[in-house]
Amino acid sequence: MTLRAGVAGIGVAQFGDLVENQGLVDRGVDTSDEWIRSRSGIERRRFLSADDHRKTSDVGADALGIALSDAGWDPASLDAIVCSTSTPDFDSYPATACLIQAKVGAENAFAMDVTAACTGFVTALNVASQFVSGGQCRRVAVVCAELNSRILDFSDRNTCVLFGDGAAAVLLECREDGSGVLGSDMKSDGRLAKILTAPPIRMEGKAVYRCAVTEMPAISRRLLERTGYKPSDVSLVVPHQANIRIIQSTAEHLGIPPEKVLVNVQDHGNTSSASIPIALRQALDDDRLHSGDVVLTMAVGAGMIWGANLIKW
Repeated sequence: MTLRAGVAGIGVAQFGDLVENQGLVDRGVDTSDEWIRSRSGIERRRFLSADDHRKTSDVGADALGIALSDAGWDPASLDAIVCSTSTPDFDSYPATACLIQAKVGAENAFAMDVTAACTGFVTALNVASQFVSGGQCRRVAVVCAELNSRILDFSDRNTCVLFGDGAAAVLLECREDGSGVLGSDMKSDGRLAKILTAPPIRMEGKAVYRCAVTEMPAISRRLLERTGYKPSDVSLVVPHQANIRIIQSTAEHLGIPPEKVLVNVQDHGNTSSASIPIALRQALDDDRLHSGDVVLTMAVGAGMIWGANLIKW
């Protein structure tokens, strides 16, 4: 019997101040609400306030605690925690995942970080699902926690308006009923490393856009072909929420209608690796995900790294 990693719970941590586009103008950023909306589709995002001293591990632990409660799991039942973040508590080590492990009391789990920027969820899900499908683990948590506001340069109006803070956790369990992660695909091109770097976040917007609109549909199509699915088989597309134009272009290239695409970039901005799991939670809350649905996720991030996951709900 084939073992797969099925999604058992999703938790999203709510924190920070809600900052509308006009709020950035009020902070002195040389921009406007119309400028931001027309170029990105973003209307608001959350930033951890300057006097809030919580760390990435704190908001990551909050998200994981909510996910564990959602699934009715004891933290001690976790076999592993895989954390994706671009804003770790420590510059080098220990891993943020280890700090999250201690904060939630997951005493039996091993913990590790992955670094793939905005592609972090896709990468972490790929790694975590293989722990399950390979028989090493029965229960694994993927935690994506990002405090982008801590590494933004608010004098760079082309970049600082795009990002937000966020944290979410996805619980995976071993299943034999055919549901779960059907496959993942990843690619990188280190020759493009200089077009998106941090800290602070620096981005060559046009170059990143070209990479995204080319590679996100290409890697998605390759994954679908490899797993024996067609775009028409996909029930819901949950892309990285970076820019509305990138999302729309990707769907158009794949021939997937807008009603099958989850979009919430307007309310969160680019929360890096947290964007896809936040969107998955919204899809559940909005009754857009049901048992048997085929879900396609994809992202492009600094490195440059891009990838996709195919999940049967």
